[in-house]
Amino acid sequence: MSLLNSLYSIDRREQTEYTVHFDASHPIFAGHFPGQAIVPGACLVQIAEELAGLTVGQPVRFTALRNVKFRQPVTPDQVVTYILLPCPEESITVQLFISDINCASFKATYMCPDSDVQ
Repeated sequence: MSLLNSLYSIDRREQTEYTVHFDASHPIFAGHFPGQAIVPGACLVQIAEELAGLTVGQPVRFTALRNVKFRQPVTPDQVVTYILLPCPEESITVQLFISDINCASFKATYMCPDSDVQ
């Protein structure tokens, strides 16, 4: 299930850079965490997976993550810039920024699920 236009929206796209904002009224924030909501790390990764699909031109599914670093929490009122840098052999480097602060990064290996269908 896509989180686009539910949990987040894309404000701007320039090649492999995406600026997104979150819907602070999304139900996920009621339980994560009440009184001090943060965007779950799993959602940040899923958003990166969805944006990676836009970057490579077809849906992708992450099959492995390496060097995952969450440096600071992301709150629903913050605007996040995702920078996705495609690498050889179906992998992509992902960096997340709030203003000039790198708040998360990882490298993902992916597959294109529809590419195996004959």
